[in-house]
Amino acid sequence: MSYVIVVTPADPEFRDVARVEDLLPFVRADLEGLRDEVGDRFPAAEAVGETGALSERPVIEGVGVVLRPEVLTRSLVVNAVMRLAAPRQLLVTSPPQGLVADPRERIDIDVHRRPTTMGAAITDHAILGRPRGTLPWVTRELLGQLVGTLEVEGDRLELEADPDRWLRYERRGRTVQVTVADGPDVPVRETAVGPDRVAAAVDCGWDWARCHRGWSDMFTGGGAVAGPAAA
Repeated sequence: MSYVIVVTPADPEFRDVARVEDLLPFVRADLEGLRDEVGDRFPAAEAVGETGALSERPVIEGVGVVLRPEVLTRSLVVNAVMRLAAPRQLLVTSPPQGLVADPRERIDIDVHRRPTTMGAAITDHAILGRPRGTLPWVTRELLGQLVGTLEVEGDRLELEADPDRWLRYERRGRTVQVTVADGPDVPVRETAVGPDRVAAAVDCGWDWARCHRGWSDMFTGGGAVAGPAAA
């Protein structure tokens, strides 16, 4: 299956409608507005051999906006589409990647990868040379994929809720260091996990980001540290 992004109404009631003409006016206006904004921001290639962010112009099929980004611009297009869809309460999906970005389950995630973003595939094009990006939403599956890209010593992945609440994964040898700051007056917690516990570390981060109880179980037994780790 070729890479495709499909944006549909977040409410399942509207996704069951067969044609966009049968949607409520405000839902139809949201879909058409997103289609037009993406088309304006990422023009498609107009001639054979020409490079564009999209392989063809955005279209509405059924009750979804269908986008087909070029290989080199996939992450940039996904990022932009998720941001444009968020205030409109639209669901962003990419079936080949298993991505389902629901505006009702939203966390912010900053990605830092040194020295290349090839694995994480997220880049802020406004700051050349600095592999940093933000995804408005992330699924448990996508978080696992991103942690899996931490291959080079010093590679790191950061989830930030606010300046006092953040979680960081960092590659250190064969282990992944997990560091969490959960408030201004809470000691920073830190632990290292081996290959057999990476999945549990991803679950920990997913629960922490959504404020679910039990996320701190990984740090029981002396995992809390203060001082240098907080830096």
